[in-house]
Amino acid sequence: MAILPTNNVVLEEEIDDKFEPSEEELMEYVRWLGMSLPEDQDLVWIAREGLKAPLPAYWKPWTDDDEIYYFNFMSGDSVWEHPCDEYYRN
Repeated sequence: MAILPTNNVVLEEEIDDKFEPSEEELMEYVRWLGMSLPEDQDLVWIAREGLKAPLPAYWKPWTDDDEIYYFNFMSGDSVWEHPCDEYYRN
């Protein structure tokens, strides 16, 4: 059984099918993923996809009023980064 975080609030993920990241958001994520432009220009689609990725099953965003983190209701794991970030970084 998972131990839930205390004094925190679970958030509902809202999926906007029309969401497109701004150029600034995209370039920030491109750098965060470790890409270098213009060398990796052909990989920018990966960053765009990563910014639009929904949370995997059993994951929910939580907040402690200061920061957002992610909690997995099945495993009890929690992480600061979006659970899909490592996939897109690789």
